[in-house]
Amino acid sequence: MPASPQAGKPKGFEERRKIVKRGLAHVVTGLLAAIVFLGGAVSPADAQCPPREKIQQVISRFEAPDRSLVGLQPTGFENLCEVQVRLNQRVHIFYTGPSGDFLIMGQLYEAKTGRNLTREKIEQVNLFSAEEMKRLEALTVIRLGDGPKTLFYATDPHCPYCKKGEETLKKLAAQGEITARILFFPLDSYKDSRSQSIAVICDKKSLDDFHNGYLSENQCAEGERVVEETREILSRKGVTGTPTYIFMDARYHSGLLEEAELRRRLGLSDAGAGAKSGKAK
Repeated sequence: MPASPQAGKPKGFEERRKIVKRGLAHVVTGLLAAIVFLGGAVSPADAQCPPREKIQQVISRFEAPDRSLVGLQPTGFENLCEVQVRLNQRVHIFYTGPSGDFLIMGQLYEAKTGRNLTREKIEQVNLFSAEEMKRLEALTVIRLGDGPKTLFYATDPHCPYCKKGEETLKKLAAQGEITARILFFPLDSYKDSRSQSIAVICDKKSLDDFHNGYLSENQCAEGERVVEETREILSRKGVTGTPTYIFMDARYHSGLLEEAELRRRLGLSDAGAGAKSGKAK
């Protein structure tokens, strides 16, 4: 299941929507079919993409001051090409056909496996910069363990998958294998997530307090700063749900990872756990 979006939408969402809607006469916006049934993948060579110059002309009509074509390539599905466009420091994924007369923005799923190919690509291309990684280190609220493998973990106080993921992090940390830096990323879908997160920071409470509903009137400026800066950085990269893992290679994954898959991504020895990816709230 894809990560649930924040009800209030990430910062800049409305701006991006208006850019696509108003800036183009020939761009089609909306959701690409939830599952694309194209009879199976074909050779990339069979998917003919339009000239880059034509797509660049389309992108030039976007209203964003920071806009550029990053990539244009076949998707592996017949007559469907992927267009990577940088808008306001973030790479967005569009799709087009051989003519290049339209762009579609939405989620592309592989029917056979159920994989969200759009989300996977967004996670690959929207890498965190070295400066952003340093900022996240400074925004860490709680640290688990002191092991050789480090990762960031964005969580929300009401997210059940987050708590399950933290059980795995605590286990690996207790075994001396990882250092987990916990980031507070409250979702707008819960009205008190933000205030709870700030209260835990200001009152220096524990991760258990965070998930057990701790809330106080102490909404200090430092707590607000940490929460808002974390939300700003992650939202700019396209993160909309929790849990979200951020690895030291600057890539991220939204959605619960089972222990075996997390070990694989961290380069840890296999513990024999099921390698099944989970969901995000």
